[in-house]
Amino acid sequence: MAGAFRIEVQKAHRRHDLLFCLLVPLLVMLWIGGISAPSQDELENAYSALFYSIPVANVLILPIVMAVLASRLWDMEVKGSTWKLLYTLQSRRSLFLGKALFGTMEVVFITFLEMGGTYLTGKIYGYTEEFPVNQFLYLTACTLMVELLIFFGAFLIMILTKNPLPALCAGIVASLTGLFSAFLPQIVSYFVPWGYFIPLSSYEVANWEQTTHTITYGTRPYNWGLLIFTLILIMILFYASWCRVQKQEV
Repeated sequence: MAGAFRIEVQKAHRRHDLLFCLLVPLLVMLWIGGISAPSQDELENAYSALFYSIPVANVLILPIVMAVLASRLWDMEVKGSTWKLLYTLQSRRSLFLGKALFGTMEVVFITFLEMGGTYLTGKIYGYTEEFPVNQFLYLTACTLMVELLIFFGAFLIMILTKNPLPALCAGIVASLTGLFSAFLPQIVSYFVPWGYFIPLSSYEVANWEQTTHTITYGTRPYNWGLLIFTLILIMILFYASWCRVQKQEV
């Protein structure tokens, strides 16, 4: 597996994956207005507004990003039709685990950069609201779990179809349906796993003053049950992908 992992690192270097991973958190922060300084009145509620907005941006952007990452991992195998050759030169287990591990590391890296960007944004603009450490850790865990869920879903589609187009199309559909589910009753969003960014969020709008356009945010209990269910779905998708690789003809 170590050899397969090194090969993935070399391929990622040629694909400029590092640049791609750096651009994704920047895109999310731009989407939620991270480059514009909040007004003085908004500084006292700035972290709450930021943590409320991040899941909405994630549900629209990250399904497509995860589909791109998963499809790029299999790009050479698909373009060169080298599946049969690779399975005779190395074990299926090493090839699969090398790709799965490298893809997971890329997802973790993107999550780390995005969450780090939220903290850095507050320092740059001088947010006066106290940094909510517990909320930050919970949001990080939820973001990572849902990203891995979407990634391994696209990973499985890529293995089944041996074509990057279905995975990318699925990412686009997941982005749109996930965002649409955010405007439906919460019970409906539970049936849209790729949109779990929002039902897992612990922030909600508590009050909106129409005359002053002032929004007050509140928090709700952590949704540990849904987070554990997300982890179970990740393991199911991982196992299904491995079973499919085992059954591929040589």
